[in-house]
Parts: sequence; structure tokens; C-alpha cells
Amino acid sequence: MAEHYTANTESVTRWCNSCNRRTQHGVSGGRIGRCLEHNLPKYSKKQQKNGERIDRELAQPRLF
Repeated sequence: MAEHYTANTESVTRWCNSCNRRTQHGVSGGRIGRCLEHNLPKYSKKQQKNGERIDRELAQPRLF
């Protein structure tokens, strides 16, 4: 059964299968999220591609 937390809860200590130890996990909307100790990328691959596309368009604007 899934646990739900109050709106004021920011993080909880849970077992992380990747770290193989108890770590802090973020809580969002009352549900447990990701481990806070992993080095997660700041942006997803899709967001990185869109950012690179926008940078290219700004460097070489369209004529019309």
C-alpha cells in the first residue's frame, strides 16, 4: 500500500535501491519522489535538445 504524506512534508528517509542504503527522498504532492542524493541531470534530454535548437535559431535567425 502506498503511503501519502501531508502537504508540508518535504522529504523522508527511505531505502534507495540504487544507493543500497537509507537516504532522503523528496515528497511532492503527498507522494514519495526520487532520492535526493543522486546526481540527477538538471534538464531532461528533451529539454536539452530544445535548448540547443533555440540557441542555434538565435545564432542564425530566419530571414522571413
